[in-house]
Amino acid sequence: MKSQTQFTSPPPVAASSMRRDVMAAYFAAGSRIGAWALVSAIVYRLASPAQFAMLALIRGTIGILNYAAIGLAPALIRHFAAASQSHSPLQSDDPKQPGEITGPGAALSNANERAIFSTGIVIAAASTVVGLIITLFYARFFDRIHVVPPGLGRAAPWAVILIGLGTLLRLFSDAPGALLKTKGRIAKDNYILASGDIFWALATAAAFHWAGLLTASITYAAAGLVVAAARTLAVQQLKSRFWPLELRLIQWRIGNALLSFGSLLLLAQIAEYFYAPTDYILINHFFGPGEVAAYAPGTQIDMALLMLVTGLAAVLLPKSALAHTRGDPKLLRQYYSRGTFASIAVLIAASAGIWFLYPVIFHLWFGAHPPNTHAILDLVLIGTIVGGSSAVGRSVLIGMGRIKAVTAAAIIAGVVNVLASYCFVKFAHAGLRGILYGTLIAVVGRCGVWMPAYVLLVLRRENALAK
Repeated sequence: MKSQTQFTSPPPVAASSMRRDVMAAYFAAGSRIGAWALVSAIVYRLASPAQFAMLALIRGTIGILNYAAIGLAPALIRHFAAASQSHSPLQSDDPKQPGEITGPGAALSNANERAIFSTGIVIAAASTVVGLIITLFYARFFDRIHVVPPGLGRAAPWAVILIGLGTLLRLFSDAPGALLKTKGRIAKDNYILASGDIFWALATAAAFHWAGLLTASITYAAAGLVVAAARTLAVQQLKSRFWPLELRLIQWRIGNALLSFGSLLLLAQIAEYFYAPTDYILINHFFGPGEVAAYAPGTQIDMALLMLVTGLAAVLLPKSALAHTRGDPKLLRQYYSRGTFASIAVLIAASAGIWFLYPVIFHLWFGAHPPNTHAILDLVLIGTIVGGSSAVGRSVLIGMGRIKAVTAAAIIAGVVNVLASYCFVKFAHAGLRGILYGTLIAVVGRCGVWMPAYVLLVLRRENALAK
């Protein structure tokens, strides 16, 4: 039996709007890639390889703060999409309106957008406080957890605090960012994100006389403030009024729904920590800062290439959520198939370019004595292509509320990565390449085999229900 939303014809997809959103996403991805490349080159060449290694280590491991965000941004996108598509009469500002919640993947289709936003902001503020506590704890014990080069023992904890603060400000701004995306302001939100990265790069370059770990950390914190302020201002300019927050709109049932959805995403994010951040820790433990410096550019290349597809995936997340709440499995399949093929093509082309231009890129990047990343570059690029091919599928599944499967797959693969990497290094004596062997096993299983099989299965079931 068809639902009410399945009898409702969805509005036609505007090709120009999609192109604009995707181009803005790629601009944001390019800005992030370029900013990190410039900042890392400044620190490596004008300060020291040791300071660069610490900057990369902190940025790589500070991802622990994503745990504090409790998966709030995708949860908000999912529920904003449902609220915007709802035909329910319960669209008033009355915070006492009843509603049904059928599980973590179920959207609050009868919730007021302003109530969702107000509740989301309160959760974001609370998670920021928790994240700050985690940051201070991590900074306090940083030199006990990691091997810190001589001379950086006092600077490293402050760098952790500053980079953590910048990260938390960006995470807090994801709440207004989620609203902008579901209100059709995807391009604008991406331009705001790009402005923050451009600010970080330019501010660090302007302070090149004081190049080093602390300078890059200070400018990163300032860039986070720029993004948070700009997103807040953009929400204030929407036709509907969302600022200032009204306490009467904050609802426990909405908070419970957001936290139920987000907590499962949180587990998936914890599993992501079992990849590059844990690899940094293993390398630092088994080999030392020299190998960390060799591994770091590989992860930066991986992140840079993945941004070429995560930008597209970020655009398709709100669009998939809207398509699913309208009951349009055909459009979902289009998003997945075209987005995945485009992602694979882009990643193969970009990886080939990096492989052949490696000597030129690294000479321009790091100077005459670059880190020995070439020894692991082939494994990095293979892992990036396979892993990046699943980015669109993940967005489609989250937009559909299929969060349990995404979380289970991420946890299993993350544990496999840690165990396999450890065994390759400890028992097979495979050296730095052993870390990448473990990652490849986990990535191929999760992203190359499970993801496409599961997404196609879910879409076939959705299509059958729509008939």
